[in-house]
Amino acid sequence: MRRSSSSLPTSRLAAALLLSTAPIFTAHAQDSAEKSTTLDRLVVEGDSISASPVGPDDGFVADNSATATKTNTPIDRVPQSISVVTRDQMDMQGADSVGAAVRYTPGIRSEAYGADTRYDWFFMRGFSAQARGLYLDGLQLRSQAFANFRVEPYGLERQEVLLGPSSALFGAGSPGGLINLISKRPQEDTFYRASVAGGWPKKGEVALDLNAALPGHDGVYARFTALGRLGETQVDHVDDNRLYLAPSITFKPQAGTELTIMGKFQMDRTGTVTSFLPYDATARPASFGRIPTDFFSADTNFDRYDRNQMMLGYEFEHEFENGLKFSQDSRYSYISTEYETLYGVGLVSSYLPGYPDNLLARQALATDDSIGAFQTDNRIEKTFDTGPVGHQLLAGLDYRYEVFDNRSGYGDDPSGNFYIIDILNPVYGINVQRPAYSTDSTTRSHRVGLYVQDQIALTDRLDVTAGLRHDWVSSRFDNHLTGSRTDRDDTALTGRIGASYEVLPGLRPYASYATSFDPLSGTDINGNPFDPETAEQYEVGVKYQDPLDRFRLTAAWFDLTRENVLTNDPANPNFKVQTGEVRSRGIELQAQANLAERWDIVASYTNYDLEITRSNNGDQGMVPIGVPQQMASLWVNHRFGGQLEGLRVGAGVRYVGKSYANAANTLTVPDYVVADASIGYRFDKTELSLNVSNLFDKHYVAACAGQNACYYGDRRNVKAKLTFEW
Repeated sequence: MRRSSSSLPTSRLAAALLLSTAPIFTAHAQDSAEKSTTLDRLVVEGDSISASPVGPDDGFVADNSATATKTNTPIDRVPQSISVVTRDQMDMQGADSVGAAVRYTPGIRSEAYGADTRYDWFFMRGFSAQARGLYLDGLQLRSQAFANFRVEPYGLERQEVLLGPSSALFGAGSPGGLINLISKRPQEDTFYRASVAGGWPKKGEVALDLNAALPGHDGVYARFTALGRLGETQVDHVDDNRLYLAPSITFKPQAGTELTIMGKFQMDRTGTVTSFLPYDATARPASFGRIPTDFFSADTNFDRYDRNQMMLGYEFEHEFENGLKFSQDSRYSYISTEYETLYGVGLVSSYLPGYPDNLLARQALATDDSIGAFQTDNRIEKTFDTGPVGHQLLAGLDYRYEVFDNRSGYGDDPSGNFYIIDILNPVYGINVQRPAYSTDSTTRSHRVGLYVQDQIALTDRLDVTAGLRHDWVSSRFDNHLTGSRTDRDDTALTGRIGASYEVLPGLRPYASYATSFDPLSGTDINGNPFDPETAEQYEVGVKYQDPLDRFRLTAAWFDLTRENVLTNDPANPNFKVQTGEVRSRGIELQAQANLAERWDIVASYTNYDLEITRSNNGDQGMVPIGVPQQMASLWVNHRFGGQLEGLRVGAGVRYVGKSYANAANTLTVPDYVVADASIGYRFDKTELSLNVSNLFDKHYVAACAGQNACYYGDRRNVKAKLTFEW
């Protein structure tokens, strides 16, 4: 059965595009003065044109980005909120995960479910985004069930956070935005780095980053990044072990032609840090107090999360003599996970009154999931003028093929005792029966997207960016337990249009409108596949880029509505209908600065108004569960001079507002504040550093996904590292 969806009504889009072109004709008639070239107006001013959107940055302030437009565009000329976390910022803050790296970024709630060694959970503008909103080098890392891609941050050059609907360029995805991780890749300079590290919780780590031009081969550069870690976690009996290997090689046979091949292998051996714990005994005390943060809710005989992750891909670009540029990014990604654990389902006293409240009921889970995905993104880019109007035109075709194998099962204690564990006196090493699979299926999906974008310089100060994309999505679901098969097809038209105007040197107000879509699985009571979820957003903001590139200030206000949300069918409680709607409005502020070559500063503030505006679940008018509506952060780093040359000291503070643990918003998860600190000393080519997150060892509940699913945040984490260069 064929279903179609258009998240941007054609009439509305046509009207928006018509309005966007009106100033072009006005400019033709009114502005006959000589203008700078399109390249000057659209790409970069002055000598910063060489700034790479994927290369290393010096300090906390990145100049350009390729994420928001898929072209090398200055961040201040993008009519959408985008923040870049540079390699320097990750190093100074000691970020050991993707989530930790964006702690000081507005609009994103990282580490949404507290301490976790399995996944990087994050919400963007109030909506869950980790499954559909994680990208690596512009290509999606789409997670399914318990097969969740997790990228080692040591292998990254930067992390770019693009907020709001982005389907106009990237296709199906989260309405709140995406994180695009940029890999380290070969550089023309030769350098070799090695580090050893240790910390608390107990861990040991070694890392290598080796880069060189291959002798005897002009224009050939190679890089090898590797990391090995053996460690414990804040939860008893759970390890955090990893092996990461990332070779890459770049060929530059001639000016304008470049091929980079990148491989990644990652092996994780860990378990369940994120325990499902009850609201009573975590967010508020039970009769015995609160459950300790090191409490292990599973069993030593039945808890493991084993992940193997492999990627191989390339990036190719060639610029023709006429200025036409062709780019192709392709990658095959594979992940397999084996996971078995016992997780909490609530205090026994909540099911059987009269029992003591220190007994936790548990259920067994066993899964074996894998994803294999090939994707390619092909783009043609041309910069040209039509009279006094400059254009940077981009046209692209991307394709993704994915095979998802899902096997999982849930089981109760066959003895009828609910795998009960005494929180105060836990006993481990019990006999747990691995549950039989209740799900055994394979889903094959094809996604094709055709898109076009024009970055238009109407004047030296006024830019307009407009884009359209059409997607075709097909999938086949095979249920191996029943032998049934379900086929579905979806289409979607999405778009984006925005404008910015430089009112003063470096000061650019902007406004934009964007849409997105995301296909859903499942059917209604009549067996019809659900339409994709859709979203639309209005955003206005202002960006100020210091002419000397020392700092950037940004402010944004947005109104984002997510539609076609699943909600209960009033006439058939066991089925769903698509009449739900959630609205997110808010403001986001950020400052990033490199001042006087000695001070690095990053500050952010986020304030949301989240509301479930349509629902049959009894939660209409409420705030979604587990999402804070206020966040703020500040990090300051100082590098000393004179007799203290080589010494740096940094400190930060993070605030996360209250959230709710139930749909009725009667159970509140308290807000919290944590502090971080860093100190480092560099002498010659050796650096010694010490990073401490949660400096004062604050005990807090990060969030609850329900009354019986609360999660503790990270306790104090200390890491000392010695780095050598040669």
